[in-house]
Amino acid sequence: MRALQNSSPLGSALTRRQLIRSMGVAAAALGAFGATACSNRTPVDSASETEGTSSPFTVVDQYQNTITFDTPVGRIASAIIPVPSMIAGSDQSISRNVGVNSSAISLAKNGMLATMFPEFLNTPVVSGPDFVPNVEQILSLNPDVVIQWGDKGDDIVAPLRNAGLKVILLKYGTQEDLEAWINIFGDLLDKKEEARAILASMSNDRKTVESIATANSAKAPRAMYFYSTPETKVSADNTYMDFWITLAGGKNVARGAGKGTSVAVTKEQILTWDPEVLVLGNFDAATPQDVYDDPNWASLTAVKNKRVYKAPIGGFSWDPPCNESNLMWLWVAQIFYPDSSLDLDLRSRIRATYSALYAYTVTDIEIDRILHLEANSVSDGYDAFRS
Repeated sequence: MRALQNSSPLGSALTRRQLIRSMGVAAAALGAFGATACSNRTPVDSASETEGTSSPFTVVDQYQNTITFDTPVGRIASAIIPVPSMIAGSDQSISRNVGVNSSAISLAKNGMLATMFPEFLNTPVVSGPDFVPNVEQILSLNPDVVIQWGDKGDDIVAPLRNAGLKVILLKYGTQEDLEAWINIFGDLLDKKEEARAILASMSNDRKTVESIATANSAKAPRAMYFYSTPETKVSADNTYMDFWITLAGGKNVARGAGKGTSVAVTKEQILTWDPEVLVLGNFDAATPQDVYDDPNWASLTAVKNKRVYKAPIGGFSWDPPCNESNLMWLWVAQIFYPDSSLDLDLRSRIRATYSALYAYTVTDIEIDRILHLEANSVSDGYDAFRS
């Protein structure tokens, strides 16, 4: 049986080309999967066990660097935080991940990755949150390739190349970047069909959310993504958070405050913006109740109306780009328009997605955990996500 299946919301008993789900406002054809999802997770322990032939192949990264491989890739080290979960979602296994960012371990503990793949917590750490690679550690792991950011300076890239390592460079920030990652991983892992299916699913869900936003344009809220409440950092221009806020029809009140996912602003600025919806990120431990209890935020419309929500975290945190990003879009649409007639059945989507991506049967209790049901239960409209 193939080690990986696919990455779109499907049940394990359905073929990729057979499944079409109705998604409330718009019907989404989520198929294009040629194999039935496995019920077990077959590990990829070595390059000889990966898919594909032994013929040389090339991968072109986001900086138009062409990297040639003589054999299938079985050992991947990455300084990029979401890469391990995306590879796990390709292989239904974490075996190819031989070195990871320390933040990937932290998010795995807080989310579902460590529940589905507990052995992941033993993966060697090769970089910290600053993305600086431990070249000596990476060399000791004998990776076939290292995946690194290309938009954060040559200081974190040159040492890898100088050590003779093959390096794939990615850049961060947009939906287009995420789609490029998916295509690159499809080439690297010999999962081109699966990559196409992921992109098709995202395209369908994007159309669904765009339709929801259009139908509810009169209710479009002023929204803000709170990256860090203690440091009052928000996501502003050219960020993935701005993308999903805008996709769902919201107005990102932090637009114009700067460029980046974690732009420092003052409390006074946030009070002036007065967002109607606040989304708390998973890079901060704050909960909606923490915000409600903080007198600094008492005058915010979002606080008065109990519309503060913790973003879900599954195989990876949903707020930054990842293989589960289209689930985030649907979640955002639901919290933006709680009084509408939306019936996106997100719980079923989560269940099907985890079966397809990770060959994992997620329980209702685990879905509650993914959705931060307990923490978000104090906020308006969140009963819509209960089983």
